[in-house]
Amino acid sequence: MRHRNMKKESKLWNRNFFLLWQGQLVSAFGDALYTIALSFFVLELTGSTAVMGTIMALVTVPKVLLGPLLGIMVDRVDRKKLIVIGDLIRGVSILLVTVAFRFGILKIWMLMAVAVIDGICSAFFNPAVESSLPDIVTDENVMRANSVYQIATTGAEIFGQSLGGAIYSQLGAPVMFLINGISYLFSASTEIFIKIPNVVSEKSKGTFRENFKDGIHFVLRYEGMIRVIVMSFFINFLFGIIRVLIIPWFVDNPQLGMTRYGVLSAAQSIGILIGMTVLSVVRVKASQKYNWYKISLFSFILMIGVAVLSNQYWIILLLFFLAFGFQMIFNMIMNSTVMQRTPVNKRGKVSAMKMTLGMAISPFGNFVGGMLGEVWNPRGIMFVSVLLAVITVSVIVIHPTVKEFLNYDTTGQK
Repeated sequence: MRHRNMKKESKLWNRNFFLLWQGQLVSAFGDALYTIALSFFVLELTGSTAVMGTIMALVTVPKVLLGPLLGIMVDRVDRKKLIVIGDLIRGVSILLVTVAFRFGILKIWMLMAVAVIDGICSAFFNPAVESSLPDIVTDENVMRANSVYQIATTGAEIFGQSLGGAIYSQLGAPVMFLINGISYLFSASTEIFIKIPNVVSEKSKGTFRENFKDGIHFVLRYEGMIRVIVMSFFINFLFGIIRVLIIPWFVDNPQLGMTRYGVLSAAQSIGILIGMTVLSVVRVKASQKYNWYKISLFSFILMIGVAVLSNQYWIILLLFFLAFGFQMIFNMIMNSTVMQRTPVNKRGKVSAMKMTLGMAISPFGNFVGGMLGEVWNPRGIMFVSVLLAVITVSVIVIHPTVKEFLNYDTTGQK
C-alpha cells in the first residue's frame, strides 16, 4: 500500500477540517431552501404525491446503482477532487434549473434530470467525505468530528427550513434555487484548499471488479457489520415512505397545514442537532456503544409510531423532535464504528457499500409511499410501516454479533 503521509493535527479544529466544515455549512443552508421549494413547487404544479415521490426516488436511485462502483473510485483517485467536482456539478445544474424557471421553460422532466445528477454526485461525494474525516483528524476525535460536521449541516438546515416558507411565499422558487446553486459553488471554491492524503493500495491498481469483490469480502467478515447495514436498509425503507406522506398528511389537515409542516421540519433538524451535540460532548465508552445504539434505535421508531396516531400538533412536534435526536445517535455510532474498523485503503469501498445497502430500498419506499398516498390515508400507511420496523429491529439488532461489532475498542487495536 502506498500512503502519502500527512501528519494529523491533534486538535479537532485544524485547517483541513475547518475548510470542509464551513463549506458544507453554506451548501447545507442552500440545500434546505431548495428542498422546501422543490416539494411545494411540485405538489402545487401537479397535485400528485406520486410525482413528488418519484422525484425523491430519482435522487436515491443513482446512489444505489452506482454506489459500489463509485466507492471503489474513491479509493483509487484523489478524494479532494471528487469532493470539489461533486459540489461544482450540483451547483451548475441547479443554476441551469433556475435559468429555465426564470424564462418559463422549466418542465418536470428537467427537475427529474437534476434529481438524477444530484444523486450521482452524492454517490461519490458522500463516501469521499466520510472516508476522509479519519485522515484529517486523530482517531480519538473521529466521532466528535462526525458529530461537529453534522451539527454544522443540521444547524444550517434548521435555519434554511425556518426561512424556507417565508422566502417561498414572498420571493418564489427561482430565488431559492439560485441561492442553492451559489452555495454549492462557494463550497467547491473553499474545498480546493483542503489537504487530504492519497491512499492507494496495490489491489486498487486492479480492475473495478476485483476491488468490488475485495470490498464485499471485507464486509462479509463481520456478521455484526452486515446486520447494522441491513438495519439501515429497513430504516430507510420506513422513511422512504414516511418522508413522502408527511407533506399530504399536513397539507390535507386544516389543523396542521404548510406552515406547521415547516415548523415540524425545523423541529426534526433541531432534534438531530441535539443528538449530534450529545455525541460531540459525551465520550461514549466502547463497552456502552451497543446499548446506546439499541436504546436510541427503538426509541426513534416507537416515537414516530405514537406521533402518527396523535391528533395534537404539539405532541406530534415533540415526538418528532425527540425521535430524530435518537436517530442521529444510532446513526453516528454505526457510521463511526464502521469507518474505524475498516482499513484506510478500503474505507471508500465499505462506505459506498454501506450507503448503497442502507439506501437501496429508499427509492422503492418513496415510490410506494407516493402511490399508496393517492388511494389510502397517509397516517395509516405510516403506522403500519412503523409496526413492521419494530418487528424487523427486534430480529436483526438484538444479537450478540451486533454487540461485539459495536463494542469493539478501536483505540486498543490498530
